[in-house]
Amino acid sequence: MTPPAADPARRGRAVITGVGAVSGLGPDAAALWAGLCAGRSAVGPAAGLATGAGDVPVAAVVAGGEPGPRRATWLARTAAFEALAMAGLETPLDPALAPEVGVSVGTTLGGLLAFLPGLRGDAIVPPTFTHAGPAVEVAAAVGAEGPLLVPTVACASGTAAVGAALDLVRGGRARLVLAGGVDALSDFVVAGFSTLQALDPAPARPFAADRRGLSLGEGAAFLVVEEEEHARRRDAVPLARLTGYGLSDDANHMTGPDPSGQGAARAMRAALADAGRTADEVDFVNLHGTGTPFNDLMERHALYALCGPRARLVPVNSIKGALGHTLGAAGAFEALLCARVVASGRIPPTVGGGEPDPAIDLVVVRGAPRAAPVRVALSTTSGFGGVNAAVVVERV
Repeated sequence: MTPPAADPARRGRAVITGVGAVSGLGPDAAALWAGLCAGRSAVGPAAGLATGAGDVPVAAVVAGGEPGPRRATWLARTAAFEALAMAGLETPLDPALAPEVGVSVGTTLGGLLAFLPGLRGDAIVPPTFTHAGPAVEVAAAVGAEGPLLVPTVACASGTAAVGAALDLVRGGRARLVLAGGVDALSDFVVAGFSTLQALDPAPARPFAADRRGLSLGEGAAFLVVEEEEHARRRDAVPLARLTGYGLSDDANHMTGPDPSGQGAARAMRAALADAGRTADEVDFVNLHGTGTPFNDLMERHALYALCGPRARLVPVNSIKGALGHTLGAAGAFEALLCARVVASGRIPPTVGGGEPDPAIDLVVVRGAPRAAPVRVALSTTSGFGGVNAAVVVERV
């Protein structure tokens, strides 16, 4: 069925009416939030994975589920169904609504892991084992017949997917969009990051003076991004508003960020402009916070470029010490985090330990959740190729 064309009369605000997640911290969004607030880490020895050099890496692996090449699809479906259930939507979707429901899934690999046995001649590769595979299967499983998008811009993919959903809803091309991100771990992924010497042999320590690299993770996170008027008519209770997003590119290096942070600052500035907000109105920033020496310092510079001296006052955090770096799902997890923060008034701590890096003179939330009346939250992600993305989430 042909999706509806944009209708200027339907332009309006977007709200988040449901969230779902499966991560190393547990099988649903409640376990994710509880684990983050408790300061727990899912990062530990991952004996089932190998670096290519024979070492056992540390990673945050999801317990159970479907193994092998369909793992990303299983992760995505699990989180997507939870998000729709929280939003009060039955699946399969009502046929009258289905053409106006979109799916936007950020990923770095999608279902491509199945190509490895295919390339070796060990198996026939089904058509859904592509970047778009999990998104296609999620749309089919829930009965969504609207726009289908699969942003794949490295580790900013999840943020880009949430931003694309905002565009679809505000532009009148969808009543609601199931937006998120997914990636599954494998030897292929671990060996690649090991070759780049990006992995810390110990669990990642974002913003710590002795940080050495990232820890990988897997999982999926989804948000139901819905036209506010449509949510009101069906008596849905919004968790938060999604008000802006921005994208930029450093044009600096294939894997390294612009050390000045100007690219990340441009994406954050664009997101705030899209939301009609200024940097002075930001109450909390969720940083990418990978734990690599370059990324964390770059983000310090980016925040100062955005906020000036006020950067010393705004609380920030990273959740990668808890979840690992979930690649294309990272930005979706972090948008979900921001929705929970503005709804609850609590900022989960940054997990990982280590003495704070004195060069990163930011208010990093550590140790325990911080109570804060957050009205405007900003989340930023960055990825290989210099891509940067940011979203603005606000209290209802």
